[in-house]
Amino acid sequence: MRFKILGPLLVEDEGEELHLGGSLQRVVMAMLLLEANRVVPLERMIEAAWGENPPGTARNQVQIRISQLRRVLRDTATPYQTLITRPPGYLVKVGPGRLDLAEFDELVARAGGEQPVQAARTLRAALALWRGPALSDVDSDLIRPVVHDLEERRLLAHEQCLELELGLGRHLQLVGELRRLTQAHPLRERMHQHLMLALYRSGRQAEALDAYRAYREMLLDTLGLEPGDELRRLELAVLNQDSELDGPAPLVRPVPVPRQLPPMISTLSGRDEEMVRVAGMLTGEPAPGPLPVAAIVGRAGVGKTELAVHAAHELAAHYPDGQLYVDLRGGQNDPADVLSMFLRALGTGTIPRSAEERGALFRSTVAGRRLLVLLDNAGSFEQVWPLLPGGAPCGVLVTCRERPVGLTEHWVVRLEVLDDTGALTLLTGDVGEARAAAEPAALRRLAVQCGGMPLALRIAGARLARRPHWTVETLVGMLSDSRTMLDVLSHGDLEVRASLEVSYRGLSARARTLLRRIGLTDSPQMTGWLAGALLDADATAALDELADASLLTRRGDRHVIHDLVRAFAGERALVEETGDQRLAALDRACSVFFHLSERAHERFYGGHFTLLRGKGGSAPATPAQADEIIGADPLAWLDGERATLLALVRQSAAHGLDELCWSIAMTAITLFETHGYFDEWRAVSELALRACRESGNIRGEGAMVYSLSSLAVFQQRYGEAHPMLTRALELFDQVGETHGRALALRNMAMVERMRGESEAARGRYEQALPLLRAVGDRAAEAHALVNLGVIHLERGSLDEGGPMLEEALSIFRMEGVPRGEAQALNSIGRLALLRGENQRALSAFEAAAVIVRGVRDRIGEAYVLQGIAEARIALGQAEEAKGTLSSALDLAERLGERLIAGRIRLNLGLLMMEDGDRAAADHLEEAYALFEEIGAEPWRAKAAAALARTR
Repeated sequence: MRFKILGPLLVEDEGEELHLGGSLQRVVMAMLLLEANRVVPLERMIEAAWGENPPGTARNQVQIRISQLRRVLRDTATPYQTLITRPPGYLVKVGPGRLDLAEFDELVARAGGEQPVQAARTLRAALALWRGPALSDVDSDLIRPVVHDLEERRLLAHEQCLELELGLGRHLQLVGELRRLTQAHPLRERMHQHLMLALYRSGRQAEALDAYRAYREMLLDTLGLEPGDELRRLELAVLNQDSELDGPAPLVRPVPVPRQLPPMISTLSGRDEEMVRVAGMLTGEPAPGPLPVAAIVGRAGVGKTELAVHAAHELAAHYPDGQLYVDLRGGQNDPADVLSMFLRALGTGTIPRSAEERGALFRSTVAGRRLLVLLDNAGSFEQVWPLLPGGAPCGVLVTCRERPVGLTEHWVVRLEVLDDTGALTLLTGDVGEARAAAEPAALRRLAVQCGGMPLALRIAGARLARRPHWTVETLVGMLSDSRTMLDVLSHGDLEVRASLEVSYRGLSARARTLLRRIGLTDSPQMTGWLAGALLDADATAALDELADASLLTRRGDRHVIHDLVRAFAGERALVEETGDQRLAALDRACSVFFHLSERAHERFYGGHFTLLRGKGGSAPATPAQADEIIGADPLAWLDGERATLLALVRQSAAHGLDELCWSIAMTAITLFETHGYFDEWRAVSELALRACRESGNIRGEGAMVYSLSSLAVFQQRYGEAHPMLTRALELFDQVGETHGRALALRNMAMVERMRGESEAARGRYEQALPLLRAVGDRAAEAHALVNLGVIHLERGSLDEGGPMLEEALSIFRMEGVPRGEAQALNSIGRLALLRGENQRALSAFEAAAVIVRGVRDRIGEAYVLQGIAEARIALGQAEEAKGTLSSALDLAERLGERLIAGRIRLNLGLLMMEDGDRAAADHLEEAYALFEEIGAEPWRAKAAAALARTR
């Protein structure tokens, strides 16, 4: 685990960025990291989050965020290893080299005891850790002064580094950097002093004096002050050309001095960090030594050449003996011909005939000179090797799609697509500030559609610039169709498709096949098991090759693929694969996913329970092999594969694989209902329903109608659920589907119970029970028993309901169904409340809370928290109950779970009514409205009775 606060707050685990959540969690995490390995009092966190006026639930909310952060940090097993509770608060345990701030401080301290050359390098390494202003995405009045202090430490280190480098005679290459720093920090006098000295030592006396006068005028205009004594003395020394200001003498430049760099015709956006890294690699000492080489690696269209040209121009002063440039065209140019060009540019009269002699003469000619060689669009290492000078002080800048063999990662800058800010800056520069300001949301969508790829962004910007009558939204709409987006992203000689074609043709046959089939799935992510299914073979090497070519991006144990690459891959699949090949690959991918998701459901529930099973192809792996893929947490695995799930449902529906389509959609309900992914639940069920209807698959149609009815029940849309269930029962009866009929009867009972028809509901459950027992669905049987038991509790028949609840709990435990166990415990807690056994009730609810949090059942947690609050009310702990109810309400409303939200508001209203709080009526009216909206008649009646007492 690596923690980064020198820039936006970032936590990474083996290269994977962990999503910390909302603003409150980020404030808590930032406070802990600023005091890493030290206890941060809870009150201090509350002050950081809310200032001087925290809400009454502040302590509880911070505790909730601590629990959420533990899940994010994968620190869920007690005793906790990373985020530790230690009175009076918490601490985050961070090992050596795991926090960028600690690493920065260590490097700065180390530089203080080193010789100037090494100290300057160490300070540059420290400064490279900064990715922008510290904690720039964390908003807290308490943290802000700490951030200012960190920025001051950064600037002091930077000034110290510049002073060392000026003392080492690096004034030529520091001028540009110092100009940027004085503009960014105009009041830091030491920066202006360094700039004047660098300009003077570079033979630019007049500019040094201009820099002083500009600073003095600014200072007088803004603060009415004169520069300090030290700066005034420096001005006088510059005027007098004082010999004490002289630095190391510059080297004598040979003649001729080639200046072959291509012109910079555009502004570079979003590459500041990469520019610093390239400069750091190439600005070594002038003494002979190993040859400094920087290789900019990335896929076609990602902006390698643009970065290299800008970097070369920026470093030109560091290489006063010239700059050589050649486009190697991906290996097409013969090194011998390139050497001939270089030698002529260096003034060599007679060019040897053999490549070996040309190489030797080239190395002799440039030996001892400060000369930069830019080898653009290089192919193999064999092409690059003959063109390299013999060593420092020359430098070499290479751009290529893959890292040259023999060059260590230390000398490589891997160029990824631009981040959001860089992409927007580039687009804004092309379309103009006014147009960008008029449609900021559309411009952001356009940047996303272009995937941060500079080539795509340039083309999009050029198209808009050429068509002032277009809105940005016009182009966004044109790019929304994956079938034509590559046609849209072409302009003159520039074409994204051609750029991707270059990378594609450089792949092995197997990697090209895999890329095509990835496009066939239309999934934005790819894992090893899915790639293996698409190839019908081990795909590890092919995946690595695609990642090395930057056509896929590694994210932990997954690879992501952008829409543009996916569209290109889909095009190649249609052109280069037969219809049978495409269908077979998709069938394999869907079959593997179905069996894996079914196995995930089986492990989560302890068996094939509550699930109408489809017939999705033959099993591709043994349970043990499937378990190895799924890992320790089946629901977390399924959640991680959600994008793949949605893509495969879409593609199986589009290709007539109706049985696989509905089978996958059905297994996904486990995930959807647990995490509250209701929109995705509806989308996949409706897609699969259409596919089954078109193919005449009656059982699949019934299964998807039943699935949609379950969604309606979960969302408390009971009026919509009833006709769906009637239709599902009809379809299941047509094909003699016993299990589906039993599950539909169970749903029908839930609907009737919410409508106040408890006797009808009881009859449905009693019809469903023998059917569920006949098909061996023990979990669904136990669910029915829980609900039957609750009906008896509501009727006051505690002695009849109690044994049903205990039997259900026993079944859930025997079959290993944790969510079901929590539901049974929740109902047993309510039975204990009705019997006046309040402490026993609280124990049951708290046991259920442990379970739902362990399986991340957020909806279940809201219900359990409400039960805990009711038990605390019964025990006379009203204030604690209010805090619990507030947390439960926040959770329920975030999930859109209206029934439990209404029940919580009913509890709050009744509590406040007892205290004489006027806000009680507001909660009761909201509860009444929610119950009426969803048609929960028994609860509406309770809210109405409570409201009557307030009037």
